[in-house]
Amino acid sequence: MRALILGAGEAGRFLAASLSEEAEVVLVDDDADALAEAEETLDVQPVRGNATHRAVLERAEARKADVAVAVTGHDAVNVAAAVMAKTVGVGSTIARVDDPGFYKGGQGLERNVAGIDACICASRLVGRELLRLVSAVEVSFSASLGGGAAHVALIGIDDSSPLRGESPTRLKVRMPSAEGSVVRAVLRGGTPRAASEIEALEEGDRVLAVASPLAVTALVQHSRAGLYDRVTLIGGGDVGLQLATMFASLGSNVRLVDTGRGRCEELAAKLGSNVVLHGDGTSLRFLRDERIGLSDCVMAVTGSDEVNLMSSLLTRELGVERTFALVHRPGYTSVYEHLGIAGTTSAHEVMAQTLHGLLPGRELVEASTIAGTDLELLELRVPPLRRPVPVRSLPLGPGALVVAVIVHDQSTRLRDPGERGGELHGGEHVVAIAPSHHRRDILRALRGLAKHKDGHKEPAKEDGA
Repeated sequence: MRALILGAGEAGRFLAASLSEEAEVVLVDDDADALAEAEETLDVQPVRGNATHRAVLERAEARKADVAVAVTGHDAVNVAAAVMAKTVGVGSTIARVDDPGFYKGGQGLERNVAGIDACICASRLVGRELLRLVSAVEVSFSASLGGGAAHVALIGIDDSSPLRGESPTRLKVRMPSAEGSVVRAVLRGGTPRAASEIEALEEGDRVLAVASPLAVTALVQHSRAGLYDRVTLIGGGDVGLQLATMFASLGSNVRLVDTGRGRCEELAAKLGSNVVLHGDGTSLRFLRDERIGLSDCVMAVTGSDEVNLMSSLLTRELGVERTFALVHRPGYTSVYEHLGIAGTTSAHEVMAQTLHGLLPGRELVEASTIAGTDLELLELRVPPLRRPVPVRSLPLGPGALVVAVIVHDQSTRLRDPGERGGELHGGEHVVAIAPSHHRRDILRALRGLAKHKDGHKEPAKEDGA
């Protein structure tokens, strides 16, 4: 595979490094110093020039590229570069666009916008990932699917669980906004069973929730009564506002801290009854005066790594057990973890993960081992099909269970695999639980469904699994 990275800043270099093992990477930028730094540390082919110019893209042999990713520091440049890359013949184009006003919905990934195959909003992706990390601390397994559109959580049932005795298919009524089933499977005795097969949850069961980030977090909160009733956010930028809105919709008492008086006034107008505090999250006196130590969790999401780290450490000193932080510089995550921060993420990491799920020609989008079992959670891309295939007819073999279908229209949405008339047309992502040793057979069977328009099967590829 040949990948064209348009922009050699921190984001571009990080993505180039993440792709270099599986692709021939061409890095385009008009900054000679940035290209020189990349060439010294990465296995890339540098091309100097403006990524929005046709002549530069032709010099980079863009027509040979399977994918082009535009990640300069300017939204408008990224859109123009991605459109031009498509014009000169790149197979698939992706652009980073961080202005929320560019998007129709609230997701961090939208398809087929202005001729671009996919647009990524890093701040929304990061916000959803931080929300997942809050739930991940409380469950035995957690994952993000479909570019952050869906979260997964495996929740254990003990003798004191409020979920004990409940019907798993009726738990959806407790979620904010009726969106369909939240619990998609139950692990009973180590065997995955469809939620519809279980009348009532028992001690020892583990329920697998697959739904929107808000719905999964709400279920985890319900399973741990009183969890995260009081949430403090330090940093009132796009990520802070997004998290404040999400936690407020979950019924949390939200307190949002920012250093800018004008920004605080804007936030107060948008957040209604939630408390907006004008202050410094690195001031121990301010944190004490505002009794931030009583928070169930604190999330530091300013634009400064130093502020986020200091805020996290000070709030831990005041007694907050769960602190989370946004990290901007690649490589800093381990420092935060070493100092006891409960969870961290960065825009670069989340974008790289999302990008890998968008790369053409990948049947296996994501695979995660479910701790304490011999099972894996697989996100699989359905190949182009000559005719529709019922979800229930997928040849995934014994012990495998499809728990969700992710459909990519302009936005990304989840579909219940058990719905009547549920068919696959090609291009969807199927989420399944399966024994780990069956992965190679599953991939081979999935490829067997792929056919050219003339009816001939696609040649099998080695998966290397």
